[in-house]
Amino acid sequence: MPQIQLPLFPAGVTHITALLAFSKQDGRMTSFNGSMPVFVHEEEDVASLRMITAQFCVNGNAKQADIVRAFGVTKINLKRAVKRYRQEGPKGFYVPPKRRGPAVLTPPVLAAAQQLLDEGLETPQVADRLGIKRDTLRKAVGAGRLHKTVKKRCRADHQERALERRPHGPHGRGGGGRGGPFGRQRRRARRGGPGLYCGAGRAQRWPALCHAGLARRRSARRGERHLQLPKGYYGLDSLLLLLAFMALARMESIEALRYSASGEWGNLLGLDRVPEVRTLRAKITVLAQAEARSMSVG
Repeated sequence: MPQIQLPLFPAGVTHITALLAFSKQDGRMTSFNGSMPVFVHEEEDVASLRMITAQFCVNGNAKQADIVRAFGVTKINLKRAVKRYRQEGPKGFYVPPKRRGPAVLTPPVLAAAQQLLDEGLETPQVADRLGIKRDTLRKAVGAGRLHKTVKKRCRADHQERALERRPHGPHGRGGGGRGGPFGRQRRRARRGGPGLYCGAGRAQRWPALCHAGLARRRSARRGERHLQLPKGYYGLDSLLLLLAFMALARMESIEALRYSASGEWGNLLGLDRVPEVRTLRAKITVLAQAEARSMSVG
C-alpha cells in the first residue's frame, strides 16, 4: 500500500500551505515541499519569485490567497503573473521588456539635424526644414542629443551694433538705450541748474523749436516767472522741451513715452534719460496747480 509522507520542514521556514513553505538564508530564497527543496533563487530576483508563485497557483499547489498572505504581494500583481504563466510559460518572466524607440528623432534624423546645426542654421530653421516640431528639436539640444555651435561675433560687429542702438552725442559720447554718460549735466541738474548743454543738444535739428525760442535760456527764465517747479533732476526747461518734442513726434498721449527709449530721448535734452511717465504726470500736475493758484490770485 502507498504510504503518506509526513510534511516535515526544516527549521525557520514560513508556511504557504500544509505542504509548501519557503525560507530565506544568505540572500537566497528556497521553496520546500516538505523536506525537499523545489526551487531556489536570489531574494532580489523578482522575476523568479513571480514565476514560482504563479506556477504554484496554476498547478493547484496553492491558492492565490495563500500566496498573497505568505509573500505579501498584491492581488493584482499575482493575477498578472498567473496570466503571463498561462500564456507564455516560465520563459515569459525572463524576456526583456519591450521599450518604445524614438518615433521622430530617429538616428538618420538626428544625423541630418546635427549636420544642419553644424552649418550654422538656427534650431527653428532646422526643425522647419526637417518637418518636425520646434519644441522637439529644442528639447533634444537641451538634453545633449544634439550640439549647437556657438557663433562668435567679432569686435567690429559688436561696435557696429552698439552704434546703431546708441547714437553719439556731443564730443563723441553715446546716448544709450536706457541711460547715457552725461555726468556733468546730471550733477548740474541735481543742484537745480539747467541740464541742457550748449545749443540744447540735438534741438538744432528742430528748427521749429529754435524759432519759437524754447531752446534759449532767456526764454526759459521768462517761463520760470509764470511756472514754478521744485528743484530736482528735471527742471522746467527740460520738461517744456520734452513736451514740445513729444508734440512734434505726434505722440497722442503721455503714456506713449512709456514705449520709447528713454536714453535716446534724453539725448535731446542733454540728460542721460527722460523722466518716467508717472514722474512726468506728477510734474505736470504741480504746474497745473501753480497756474490755478496764480489765476485765482489775479
